[in-house]
Amino acid sequence: MNQLKSHSNLPFVSVIIPFFNNHEEVIRIEKKLRGQTYPLDCFEIIFIDNGSTKSFEFPKLFSERNTLLFEKEHINSPYSARNRGVEKSKGEVIVFIDANSTPQETWLENGINCLRQTNSDLIGGKVQFDFKEKVTAGKIVDALTSINMEKAIRERGAAYTANLFVKKEVFEAVGLFEEGVRSGGDVRWTLRAKKHGFSISYCQAAVVEKFARPAKELYRKKIRTGKGYYYSWRQEPNRRIWFYNFFRSLKPPAKSKIKNLNPDRYDPEFDKKITGIWFHIYISGIVEQLAFISEYFSVKIRHRL
Repeated sequence: MNQLKSHSNLPFVSVIIPFFNNHEEVIRIEKKLRGQTYPLDCFEIIFIDNGSTKSFEFPKLFSERNTLLFEKEHINSPYSARNRGVEKSKGEVIVFIDANSTPQETWLENGINCLRQTNSDLIGGKVQFDFKEKVTAGKIVDALTSINMEKAIRERGAAYTANLFVKKEVFEAVGLFEEGVRSGGDVRWTLRAKKHGFSISYCQAAVVEKFARPAKELYRKKIRTGKGYYYSWRQEPNRRIWFYNFFRSLKPPAKSKIKNLNPDRYDPEFDKKITGIWFHIYISGIVEQLAFISEYFSVKIRHRL
């Protein structure tokens, strides 16, 4: 049941969710969103199919009460998919969340309250990780190294679309995300918004949980983020030489410092898997840098052709 009694002065919100083949997760998160304490008549849900290859038909009720779009030009670019959602949105506030996430019941309510109370233009919410029924070293590494929203906002003024609230006027001034990119578009866009003078804050109370990735998916992600970082690196005014981070990644991390990567997410029980955690942190870091180098040379070759 919605906890808010009077909502005549609440902003209308557009919740935007891209997806690719994970239709079951789409249905799952839609149900979670329908259970939010934020009034149902104060938000819309926009799903964007980012080129799914699986045949799937959504239930009639799902199709009737949500907006379903298709990104056909830039397949597998979640930022292009999000752009299509922003273009279609009716909300004063645009909210981003991933399909493989679980928002707490008060997520929307708390995020909007933070946006209004801080008088910010953008709000990044807290992201936690769900290990499901099995805790593995790969999942722990994903949780320790992924989406530290508070640190990103406070140290860089950047945020991630895993849990992001944005006033629509920011898009009107800054423009949309980069088209066709696979990773890092949210960081670059929020940094651009900051350069335009818009303010960004962290909201501890707006919480979503993401499913932690096992090792195989972790490495796929590191390849994607490594390639995506190349485009962020190009925009850094005082960037280091292109091979600097690769050589840094070759130095093995100290096991004693692993828990300091993200103290809030480190559980003493993880000590039992410390060798596996150390291995995945070390190897995935090298893989990420190799992906960066691969993209660096791919772009150079394309420009010469």
